[in-house]
Amino acid sequence: MILDKEIKGIEHIVERAKNMKIIDVKTYPVYASASTAISGYLPYGEKLSSKIRRGYASCFVKVVADNGEYGFGESLVREAPQATALIIDKLLKTIIIEKDPLETEVLWEQMFSTLNTRGHTKGFFIEALSGVDIALWDLKGKLLKQPVYNLLGGKFQDRLKAYASSIVFDKPQNMAKKARKWVDEGYDQVKVKVGMGVEQDEENIRCIRTEVGNSVEIMVDANSAYNSNQALKLGKILERLDVTWFEEPVPPYDIEGYIKLKKKLDIPLCAGESHFTRYDFKELVTRDAVDIIQPDISRAGGISECIKIVNLARTYNIKYTPHVGLSGAGCRAASIHFSTSLPTDTFFTYEVYDIKESPNPLAFEVCNSPVEVVSNGYVRTIDRVGLGLTIDEEKLGKYLVNKNL
Repeated sequence: MILDKEIKGIEHIVERAKNMKIIDVKTYPVYASASTAISGYLPYGEKLSSKIRRGYASCFVKVVADNGEYGFGESLVREAPQATALIIDKLLKTIIIEKDPLETEVLWEQMFSTLNTRGHTKGFFIEALSGVDIALWDLKGKLLKQPVYNLLGGKFQDRLKAYASSIVFDKPQNMAKKARKWVDEGYDQVKVKVGMGVEQDEENIRCIRTEVGNSVEIMVDANSAYNSNQALKLGKILERLDVTWFEEPVPPYDIEGYIKLKKKLDIPLCAGESHFTRYDFKELVTRDAVDIIQPDISRAGGISECIKIVNLARTYNIKYTPHVGLSGAGCRAASIHFSTSLPTDTFFTYEVYDIKESPNPLAFEVCNSPVEVVSNGYVRTIDRVGLGLTIDEEKLGKYLVNKNL
């Protein structure tokens, strides 16, 4: 009898949700200054460092249904969040307005199809699409009264292994002290930026390894600083220092460079934060270029597309670890729900940025309740409907930038 009532209740919820329509899409291009250095390698840094990467940028997306319910998403933005907002306002909104919010796959394909035959399969367009898709999944979860991880097939784990990120360029002793601080806070995985030159990188990593010992996993991230020959030289050194992965050793367009390194190094290669959609990841995976893929759900195509990307990776027995980095609350919530839905033999680890020394208000201040609950190197899954986001639009409004470019 109880089961019958539960089934009828679910059927009632689904039936009501079927009749919903999208009536509005709102964008929130935002920017917050940072108090400390927040990035690693930057080409032409001496000329560009005063112009870009000076803070946190994002574009939040709100999709509203005709019953008043709404979902929030986030598009990854590094610079010019107004550009992302205008793509959504002037193009993607017109496509999904008056449509059924439950038809996430249909809407994704319709949005993607508007420009993919015109060469727009990457960049700002896909990042904009990603934020809309995430908002639709949040809305779908709320309409169906389910956490998004349940809509993705269920929860494999209540908490996710997490690594502390990232130790940026500094004197070796200072970098080692920061690693020690994180280890003392309960992390046994830390990520370090490289790209200062092979010799300096070696000194930095060696100093950190000496400080934290052999029981702590060290990941290194080059942010595409090197060509394949330089990366190979550094990679051989990192092997001897027992580094867990070598992230973005070469630029994302240098697939041959990745393949060369994969053949000559024993250290696992990791890439994906600079890649878009299943079509980019097909090259990385099927050509045996990497050991670990690292999509950013707010860049790679949203939840709908990351489903396809992770299934491709699973087919080739490649691990999946989400890129979060400098992103805000929408990316983090979506990444946690998505990772929670992955089998434990596929999911590797989750990225937790240092929120004490360089707090990102777009990740924490704009929410009425946290999306990340971290303890002893693990992130706990939050059991709320949708993505569990509690965006405070008044707080978000403090960081709005003018949409006029």
